[in-house]
Amino acid sequence: MAKLIYLLKGVALIVLLGSCTKWNYHEGELANGVHDCSMWEYLHTQPWDWDSTIIMIEHAGLKDLFEGKGEHEQITFLGVTNYSIRLYMIENGYEKVTDIPVEFCQNTLSKLIIPQRVMLADVPRGKRDEYTGEESDGIEYRTLGGRLFMWTYQQPFEGVPDMGEISLHFFARGGTAVNRIYSTDIQTNNGVVQALGYSFQFKYI
Repeated sequence: MAKLIYLLKGVALIVLLGSCTKWNYHEGELANGVHDCSMWEYLHTQPWDWDSTIIMIEHAGLKDLFEGKGEHEQITFLGVTNYSIRLYMIENGYEKVTDIPVEFCQNTLSKLIIPQRVMLADVPRGKRDEYTGEESDGIEYRTLGGRLFMWTYQQPFEGVPDMGEISLHFFARGGTAVNRIYSTDIQTNNGVVQALGYSFQFKYI
């Protein structure tokens, strides 16, 4: 019995350590990686995270952009997952993703697409005060549907500044909340997916 308890403790420790890397926290099944395919093809490899996202992209008429055939050769997609889409559907009484108005899908996705390749290392340290809205450092990017302020933050590690996890955040101009990227630098041939958490809501942008 004692051996079993120690074994279970060991497994729990491995799971705990495996859920967090030096660079970023992975929420759910999303993970880093380099994929030798288009962004469109990558999304199809993880239907548990992206199947509703794929339908929303097609419904909005943006498939070519994700295939690398559109106007922009490289894009960064602040990837909204199935969970956020399904929450929006429940809140608004939609039974299918294609019940969501096309214009809404186009406008929403456009706010989440930067027409260039943006990696975690490209975004400087910065901050945004949630009470005053004051911003410092960071960088502003133009999206297909507006602008957003983006920054990174590095937490201390065991009391030592600038030695811990680096997190990526953004605030959409006209939005209502600061948003965190929960899985960074998912690379494809025609761009990068910076995946949003499952708790992200469209009203935040």
